[in-house]
Amino acid sequence: MKKIIIVGGGKVGYQVAKQCKSFGYEVILVEQEQVKAEKIKEELALPVIVGDGTKPQVLKKAGAENADIVIAITDDDQDNLVICQLAERQFKAKRTLALVNNPGNEKLFRWLGVNQVIGPASLVMDLIQERVDMDATTALWMQGIKDLKMVQFRLEPEAPVCGRKIKEIPFPNECILVTIVRGETAIVPCGNTILEEGDLVFALTNPEVQRELEFILAGKNENA
Repeated sequence: MKKIIIVGGGKVGYQVAKQCKSFGYEVILVEQEQVKAEKIKEELALPVIVGDGTKPQVLKKAGAENADIVIAITDDDQDNLVICQLAERQFKAKRTLALVNNPGNEKLFRWLGVNQVIGPASLVMDLIQERVDMDATTALWMQGIKDLKMVQFRLEPEAPVCGRKIKEIPFPNECILVTIVRGETAIVPCGNTILEEGDLVFALTNPEVQRELEFILAGKNENA
């Protein structure tokens, strides 16, 4: 029996959890909001872990080290990326799937090693049950990856993003933060991560939006 961990109890996460249970899979759901978690637990009769799925201790409590599939279905792409990277690198999950809310982030997720899930719950289920041609799907998602670029920015005191959560910042399409180096510490950024003065921010981006990204992070453009 497949063990599936679903992070995110929104509309898509709810439907995926419901369908996975109907197929006889062992399902554990992780949801950050207490009220929503209790509702899902009562209606679907599933074990629900209340907590932030971007935190290793929460994934560990859900049993990520024994999971066949970890599915990140929150409404924040940055969080979905962190969840999948933790599941794969720290807990050695066999497969990771992520809902990509912003279509512009599809190839970025694939470049970073996530088995992407795009669109409705039905496609998520097709991927879980391996009813789609993964090689063909991967080839499609890999198109254009050669155009991506890893860039870095140092946040100066006047940077407008200092003191703001990543999920509150209107980043352009085809851009996602990968790592933040703060002092001697490397941070995997999630939606609630607050940017600080002096942070060295590494981002994966399409070169076409690099100048826009620089303006958002620095408040100026060095090439202007």
